[in-house]
Amino acid sequence: MDPRFRSRLIAAIVLIVVVCSAFSVSPVAGFRLENRDGSGTEAALAEALVLQQSSKIREEFIENLTVYIDSRSEVFRQEGMSGGVSGVYVLEENAIYIRSDRDPARADEVFVQQVGYRAYHTMGFGQSKAFAALAENPGTYLARITAPAGEEREAAIFAEAFMLYHTSPEVLKTYAPEVHTYIDLLVKNGGDRAAVDDLYLHYLPE
Repeated sequence: MDPRFRSRLIAAIVLIVVVCSAFSVSPVAGFRLENRDGSGTEAALAEALVLQQSSKIREEFIENLTVYIDSRSEVFRQEGMSGGVSGVYVLEENAIYIRSDRDPARADEVFVQQVGYRAYHTMGFGQSKAFAALAENPGTYLARITAPAGEEREAAIFAEAFMLYHTSPEVLKTYAPEVHTYIDLLVKNGGDRAAVDDLYLHYLPE
């Protein structure tokens, strides 16, 4: 068994003792996690990792959000949707859908990436000139990102950067330092796009 998967599985089992129902509620206002995939190992691991990761994300990014562990959801069979997609944010429902039948040990990364899409679309970052300029030349690591069906490339870069900031910050800082600075200002100061843009434009390294 892959050591990374095994360590996450152990952590998940501990969490599952606490999170033992198919419907989980976080202390964050309105945040809900519903496991529709059942109680199998993969679904339980995905559920536990998502709940664990939700405790590490600033509340305003996930308040009133619903997450479904639902590999059979119709959202994964939409026209143009790649079979490799493991998570989708549905703006109209304010909900994230995650497949537990595809690499469940990465469910936390999939979750936080979709939270990144949510932040981009609901907090006005599509209108950010500062981030648009960064996305023009985001560095070799982020430049390889391709947008899924129905998404803009800029949104995909934002979501990937948001995910890396929370799960592999050193990777983002090393390969996309300016993008890291922008996301860091966002996470530390809140989701007001205009305020984050202003902070970034006047940012001075310590």
